[in-house]
Amino acid sequence: MKSYVGSLPPWEVERAIRHTMDLYAHAMDYGEEQLWRDCFTDDALFLVSDAQKGFDEIYRVQGGETLSAYIAAYPRPPAIFAKHICSQILIRVEGEVATSESFWLAVNSEGGPKGGGPNIMAFGRYKDRMVACSDGRWRFSERVCETEAANWPEPGSYTDRENFEGQG
Repeated sequence: MKSYVGSLPPWEVERAIRHTMDLYAHAMDYGEEQLWRDCFTDDALFLVSDAQKGFDEIYRVQGGETLSAYIAAYPRPPAIFAKHICSQILIRVEGEVATSESFWLAVNSEGGPKGGGPNIMAFGRYKDRMVACSDGRWRFSERVCETEAANWPEPGSYTDRENFEGQG
């Protein structure tokens, strides 16, 4: 955390970085596959790990084709309504590269493994590396999603890890 203490990035740069983070969540939650994919560089790594199990990998998705396949398989309305909420964002910019850490919370309309009402599916921390691209956008070159607690669904349900085998 100490690396985030000190001078702040320019306002416009911070807004551009946060805008990509917001686009990521909106696109993921409403099935905007191309928009979500465009939040990443072509060689980006998207890694989801389980902090309660020694940071075992849940998903490792790297490169444009596997990122596209991952988001194509992700559930969307009207079958599932989900929200990825990101907060407490810390950003450090050094030239054309930024690092950030933030908290996230994922809620959905499935009610967890037992069905029912709204469900807090999981929460944790994002650790990001982003780069300034030639079109003026900031994109993830690496997004590590550390899942600190989760209400994992039963086998065969929409976020079952088996649904994403071979994605990276």
